[in-house]
Amino acid sequence: MTVIVRPGMLRLEPQPGETVFAAAQRVGYRWPTVCGGQGSCRTCVMVVDDGRENCSAIGDWEAEGLDALRQPRDGVHRLACQTRVHGDVVVTKRGVRPE
Repeated sequence: MTVIVRPGMLRLEPQPGETVFAAAQRVGYRWPTVCGGQGSCRTCVMVVDDGRENCSAIGDWEAEGLDALRQPRDGVHRLACQTRVHGDVVVTKRGVRPE
């Protein structure tokens, strides 16, 4: 399972049960955040361009965050710190880069 992060075309291979955010940190990428992946700051929001069906369901905490951001719960906008994948996904998040 692979996550491609645009625009830099960075490649992540999350471990089973690992969030997109945690996978990025594990391999040395900086993902924009204020809360460090706790789901409270909502700055880790990403756009899922392809593979929405391979993303975990939106939980209550993430739904609250999306509501605060005024984003629909349609799976396009997701919090990277809450999203787990079980297949290939392509996302867009500016500011993700090697530390």
